[in-house]
Amino acid sequence: MHMQPQYFELYRACLKSAADMMSASLQSAQRLQQQQLDVLQGAIDDQVKSVRELSEVKSIDELMALQTRFTGAQFERTVDFWSRMWRVAGDSQAAIIGQAQAQLGQVQSTARDTTFQQQQEQQRKHQERKTA
Repeated sequence: MHMQPQYFELYRACLKSAADMMSASLQSAQRLQQQQLDVLQGAIDDQVKSVRELSEVKSIDELMALQTRFTGAQFERTVDFWSRMWRVAGDSQAAIIGQAQAQLGQVQSTARDTTFQQQQEQQRKHQERKTA
């Protein structure tokens, strides 16, 4: 019965770790979603600009030059998009791993404290039986 508070603390530490991990995962998902929205907004803005420029084309040569420029810009946006996504994913994974390691250390510390207290309680009971 004396060990209930220690086991309760261990249980609380595990629950806190799980909640912290969920929070870190949700923050990572939020950052990734924001990156995607930023890229989408940029694509919409570029599309509006492209349509305006296309409406001003007067010759096939201008159309070909414009198409070449659009293709290069599209390729750059694609490369930028994927580099951002991989960067966010890598940063998120590193943050989650760091959070997991910190929480694991805390749970291990709580478990060691609980085990130590349990051993002390057993030694105390053993001493009491010896002296009785």
